[in-house]
Amino acid sequence: MGLLVLSTLPGYTSAATVKGLYTQEVPVSGQGYQERADAMSQALANVLVKVAGQREVLSNSVVRRALARPETYISKFGFRSSSVGEDPSLNRQQYFQAVFDQQAINQLLRSAGVAIWGPSRPSTLVWLALENGGQRAIVNASGAFPVVFAETFQGRGLPLLFPLMDFEDTAAVSTVDVWGGFTGKLQEASRRYGSESILTGRLSQNDERFYGRLSLVFRGASQSVAVNGLDAAAVTQLAADLVGTTLSRHYAIDASDASSKTLLVVGNIASLEDYAALNRYLERITAIRDVSVYRVAGSTVELELVIDGSESQLADALALGRNLRRVPSAVQPGSAATMHYSWSR
Repeated sequence: MGLLVLSTLPGYTSAATVKGLYTQEVPVSGQGYQERADAMSQALANVLVKVAGQREVLSNSVVRRALARPETYISKFGFRSSSVGEDPSLNRQQYFQAVFDQQAINQLLRSAGVAIWGPSRPSTLVWLALENGGQRAIVNASGAFPVVFAETFQGRGLPLLFPLMDFEDTAAVSTVDVWGGFTGKLQEASRRYGSESILTGRLSQNDERFYGRLSLVFRGASQSVAVNGLDAAAVTQLAADLVGTTLSRHYAIDASDASSKTLLVVGNIASLEDYAALNRYLERITAIRDVSVYRVAGSTVELELVIDGSESQLADALALGRNLRRVPSAVQPGSAATMHYSWSR
């Protein structure tokens, strides 16, 4: 499984459109009734965690009842097998694969009072210093440890970046900076990647166990967790929990709240192709429930949006892409319900 490679441009938040939020694969020991029932429940649990962004969703009483009847939410399932080890004829691992009904999953979460995190998600940049055998180094994308991170984060629907550690990075950040947790320098060095979500850490490796601390820096706030004798898989799970819980609380939309209306004014719409692309862009945003044209004046389109959540959450969602650029100078006093943007091809 490869690392997520996300390109960035100055002034944009690095993000990705996460695929597979409503599909899941889990290993099984067989295809019997009990194995299938257990796999369905586990697959549903994994999907709910991905869509909600946090594992706490599994403690919800409505969700727990749903886990007892997972077949209600599955639209398609099957099995596959793959070889394990050097002799494929002797070692084959079986997997249960399921495609879940997106509408049913979202309705379940709404009825449970759980916010839904859409597929457009910000990337997290990892600055990690690893000490092994008395030597410390910054982990980059070419090592084995990032592969474990990538597998865990991809399984949680969390886009991930590791620094290139090229000339620009090595000139800006040293191992001492990462080990010492000098967040100011790390935030400055992270600007080129467009990442607001920055996971930092220092880990000492003793045999196959890790000790140290992980911290998430996001919008001026920092949260930390201790790492005490965990293996690589557990370290990455701890990191994914920290990132997923923090970001989902910020970006996930609670559709149980009353919806509201706002006016989105978009300039530089020069053709029907631009207008069609704008509509496709808005359709992918979970916070937007409905779009209708209010007025068209030359290359400017005014759209009335029915939204869930707050306008600040909508602004954050719009900022995750590259096609809409905020025009703050166009905002007039008393026009809080109007948002001004320019379309960028």
